[in-house]
Amino acid sequence: MKKLVSLVSLSMVAFLFVMTSCGSKQGTPSGIVKAMYGQLQKGNYEKAIEIMFENATDKNEKADAEQIKESVKAFAAKAQESIEEKEGIRSFEIVKETVAEDGKSAQVTVKVTYGDGSTKEDTNKFVKNEAGKWEMNIFNK
Repeated sequence: MKKLVSLVSLSMVAFLFVMTSCGSKQGTPSGIVKAMYGQLQKGNYEKAIEIMFENATDKNEKADAEQIKESVKAFAAKAQESIEEKEGIRSFEIVKETVAEDGKSAQVTVKVTYGDGSTKEDTNKFVKNEAGKWEMNIFNK
């Protein structure tokens, strides 16, 4: 009987782990936004911009690695400057995620609270590509 209870407990833990992992997937519009702002909050500006570029529409597949690396650095420097002027990000929350009826586009609104007490809401637009992956529509806002 102890073995059965132990097996059931282990199964429950495994199930909860899988469900928690799936719930925080970066592949959803909200998951992508959370991953990006989480990195910004930690001060990992380049990683945040990498997440944005990795999940962006209209990526230039022919751009070489060096061009992408330079773009990430430039965007990260601007993000860092802007955020540090406001004393960093104290917190952020997803206010709303709206998926279109056809399931092909979505919008995620995030509220950012900065270290200086100011707040800002930003809406991020997403489209679903032909493979069914959500991508940020950063080039055609």
